[in-house]
Amino acid sequence: MSAKANPTLIGLFVVSGVALGIACLVLFSSSRLFTNTQDCIVYFDGSLNGLGEGAPVKLRGVTIGAVKKVMISFDQATNDYTMPVIIEFREDLLRERIGDAYKLENARDLQANIKQGLRATLGVESLVTGVLYVDLDTQLNAPPPVFHQLGKTYVEIPTRPSQTQQLLNNLAQVDIKGLESRLSSLITTIDEKVKALKAGEISDGITNLVASLDHVVRSPDFTNSIANLAGTLDRYRALADRIESRVAPVADGVTNTLAEVDQTLAQLRGAAEDLRGLLGPDAALRQDLSLALNRIATAAQSISELADYLQRHPNSLITGRKLEDQKP
Repeated sequence: MSAKANPTLIGLFVVSGVALGIACLVLFSSSRLFTNTQDCIVYFDGSLNGLGEGAPVKLRGVTIGAVKKVMISFDQATNDYTMPVIIEFREDLLRERIGDAYKLENARDLQANIKQGLRATLGVESLVTGVLYVDLDTQLNAPPPVFHQLGKTYVEIPTRPSQTQQLLNNLAQVDIKGLESRLSSLITTIDEKVKALKAGEISDGITNLVASLDHVVRSPDFTNSIANLAGTLDRYRALADRIESRVAPVADGVTNTLAEVDQTLAQLRGAAEDLRGLLGPDAALRQDLSLALNRIATAAQSISELADYLQRHPNSLITGRKLEDQKP
């Protein structure tokens, strides 16, 4: 016969389990229960597949919060199909990991950062899993922000397309059908060109060409021509050596002659300078020469007067010159 269960032990077991569960809950959630948070909203254009609640919110790659709620529509125009996401910033993470670089604790600080270019975008945790997260960064020269929230329930952070979204948008704009048709046409054209080629004739022509070249190379005339060419090159090389041996002395003689000519020209230049100095306006030789010429001119004039006198008085050579009587 089995023993009867003790209600007291069962009650203690249940109470202990509940207490342990509460302790674990408090232990793992104490960081969020006693931490102030700042809720914001962002609107993304496109699918949010891969972004779930609890996904990290990062500022330039550093986790500062988490995704709180992912929705299809929230307080936006009826023709606005962007996807709203509510995110929260944790004050303890902001204080520990960012410091004073960014002020995101309140709405006023958030508005100031938005004016400076703070924008949100979707980042990819892994290309394999496709898990997304919300990434924040300041964009220099950011375009004017576009807001979707009609009311002011949350502080709205403007978004910008991610690089992955831009790549997908660019791929979506590519005309795949057109590329496929052009590629098919190109392949068809290449196939037709290849078929049009007469491969057999080309192969035969190449074979004949190779055989002809081989026959030419093996012919005695070609071998003799190569041998004669080698001998001719040797003779030209010997001639060049002889010319070089003869040209070198001639070149030396020309060099010496040019040196002597240069020396002679220098001497002539010195003689010309000396002559210029002797014939200069203030040179002594020129003054002496001028004085001698003046004396010669005076002597010539005297001889001319004597000849004139003798012509008029030829007897004066015998009787002498008659002196004129002096009056008392």
